[in-house]
Order: sequence, then structure tokens, then C-alpha cells
Amino acid sequence: MRSRPLIAAAAAVCALGLPVTLLASPVVRSVGGSADPASIQATVDQFRADLGDPNNGNTPGPLSGGRREINWDGGGDAAPAATFPTPMETFNTAPVTRGGVFTTPGTGFEISGQPSPEFGDINPTYPEIFGTFSSPRLFTALGSNTTDVLFFIPGTDTRALTTGFGAVFTDVDLVDSTMLEFFDQNGNLLFSDFVEAGTVADESLSFLGVSFTEGAVLDRVRITSGNAVLGSGTNDDPGAGIDLVVMDDFLYGEPQEAQPEPPQAVPEPPAATLLLVALLPLFMAWSQNRVRPKAPWRG
Repeated sequence: MRSRPLIAAAAAVCALGLPVTLLASPVVRSVGGSADPASIQATVDQFRADLGDPNNGNTPGPLSGGRREINWDGGGDAAPAATFPTPMETFNTAPVTRGGVFTTPGTGFEISGQPSPEFGDINPTYPEIFGTFSSPRLFTALGSNTTDVLFFIPGTDTRALTTGFGAVFTDVDLVDSTMLEFFDQNGNLLFSDFVEAGTVADESLSFLGVSFTEGAVLDRVRITSGNAVLGSGTNDDPGAGIDLVVMDDFLYGEPQEAQPEPPQAVPEPPAATLLLVALLPLFMAWSQNRVRPKAPWRG
């Protein structure tokens, strides 16, 4: 049929003229360990090296390099448990200017503390299943297992991008319960990965960190911590498919101010595309004007 070669030729032209989109190149540091912080320490330190030195602490930005870390341990062993609304801006408000703001579809956040550490105030069984990487405090969303991490120039309300993000988790029991998703400033998913399960039944530590070779392209991270929400009646039971997970240290590259994306240049068509475009009208004319055999005479 005449239409088939025309369709094939048009498809070839379109295919050859399509621009190529380059995806971000992730460098992944991942480990599931025991209850001993040493079991994941080397991987965490490797990720620190990926992000770069120094640890900028609470120095206001903008800064040209280095990284930020949040270990939730302010106040030490004596600190009481503390709850926060969403968005949680505590770590981007002086004197703690680290450029991290957290949101959740739940009711807010909690940093664990006294009188019952490791979220024993929520459920008395939780101190038996959660452990710490940097003692003594942990972090969780309330009313949800989802946390979004947004980046700002530290100490300002100016949104920013970063080169990478990583987090420590405790008591990851199932291989598909806990995940990090990384997005660019246009909301495109750059990369996602599951956090490795720990190697012991309780108080295990796991780490996942991802940096991008293109530089500061990361706008937002979505953390899914476990597959159930902490609560007085919710107990960890991986045998029944219930995996409760909370977070410890966050590490991320120094937030950099996002630059407007340059206009996309129209790609110059390759020579093969130009040749096909030139030949297509000739092919169409030939196919329409070729001589057809005459029907037999009917008297």
C-alpha cells in the first residue's frame, strides 16, 4: 500500500530530528548495617567526601562549597522530646542556619528525647526497635511516613539547589519500605532508590546518599520512611509486612542559589534528516504519478 512507505519515511524524519535529553548522573552510597554505628561509618564518610569539606555548621550562606549536616542531637541526653509544625523551619532560622526546611502531609515532626528516648512517648515498644547513629536523638514525621526536604540559602528565604543528599535510617527491615526520591527545580524525578535493610532484627542502621556529577541540580528530596505511621497502637511487625522506620543524621551539599535555566537552543537537524526532508516531496510526487496498469476492456 502506498501509505506505508510514506509513514515510514515521516517516522524516520521525526526520529532523527528528536533532541536528546541528558539525565543526571547519580553517585550512590548505600549500606545496610547492624546496630553498631561502625557498620555504616565508612559509607557515611565516603558520602561526606563526595559532598566536600568543610562541614559549614551554622555559618550563614551563601558559601561556595562544603556541606551541611543535621544530627538532631542539640541539648544532649537531657533534652526533652520536641514537636514542630509543618513546615519545620528550625534548621534555617538563626542561630541554626543550615538551609534545610522540612514538610510533611502529616501533622508535623518530632525530635526524640526525655523522658522516654527513641519515641517511647509515642509507643513504649519503640526504644526496643530503634537505635541511633549519632546518639542520643532521632527524627520522624508525625501522622505520615513522608518527609519532603527543601533547600534554602542558609539563613535566608531564598530557595536553593544542592549537589546531593543522604540520610541515616534505623530499623529498616524490608527491602522496599524506605525510599529516597530526588527532584530537580522543574519537578522532574532525577533518581530514586530504596534504602537497604539492616542486618539485624532491631536497632539496625542503614544509609543512603546520592550526589550528582552535574553539580547543584537537586531541588527537593522526598523521604518515605517505612510503610506505616508511628502510633500508640502501631507495632513493628515485618513478618506481617509492617515496617516502622525513623531517621537520624541528614547530610547535604552546601545549598546554592538556583539559576534561571537558559533557553533551550533549537538543535540543528543532522545531515541525514535534511536529506530525508529534501527527498520526501520527490518520493510523494513519484508515488502519486506512477503509471497504473489499465483495466481490461469490457465490451
